Amino acid sequence: MSSVAPARDSPAHGNAARAPGGEAATTTTVAVMSASVARASVVDVARGRGRARRMARARTTVTAARAGERVTLHYSMTLGDGTVVDDTRGEARGGRPVIVTVGDGALFPKISKEIESMAIGDARTVRLAAEEAFGARDPGKVQRFPLSPEEAKALGERARPGQLVELPDGGRALVLELDDAGVALDLNHPLAGQDLTFEIELLDISEGATIFGVPMVNFTPGST
Repeated sequence: MSSVAPARDSPAHGNAARAPGGEAATTTTVAVMSASVARASVVDVARGRGRARRMARARTTVTAARAGERVTLHYSMTLGDGTVVDDTRGEARGGRPVIVTVGDGALFPKISKEIESMAIGDARTVRLAAEEAFGARDPGKVQRFPLSPEEAKALGERARPGQLVELPDGGRALVLELDDAGVALDLNHPLAGQDLTFEIELLDISEGATIFGVPMVNFTPGST
């Protein structure tokens, strides 16, 4: 039985054929492949960084507050003569911002609309005429209520003219006069008839209450 010898140009033969240039050709091929891999790695890294930058930009894209969302904000409220009557950064407020829900009726409509055009970090000045704020003063809301001597005495121990008193319905009234026969109260809001200026800074926006993924907004029949 004849044996089969490996071909002279096969790798198994001691005299296997060599590519032109010998080891130099092999080294050159490896170097080219390494350079290609290196370039591919640089491209991949660059693409990765580009994607990271795009994702970062997407995460920081500014969006305005929407109805039903809770917003955290600082604000100050001043009268037409510059008197500050409320300031969340003030000592009375402890420097703490407030959290309100956009569109739930807790804010004046003009301010709510302004907030819906604001993004986190925005600051705005909003001026409200008296009619857009607490309304014009109504002379008909200045009323006198008769009191018994005992009632007048009890009220006199807790209030004086110029002070606010809380009413049974939860409202407040300004005491104008108080004597043994009765009390005169101004039932207008203390800031009725005043033009107001608000300085607002939006600090944060978060999702409000939802039902089936739809934002919930308080609605009072007849309010529209």
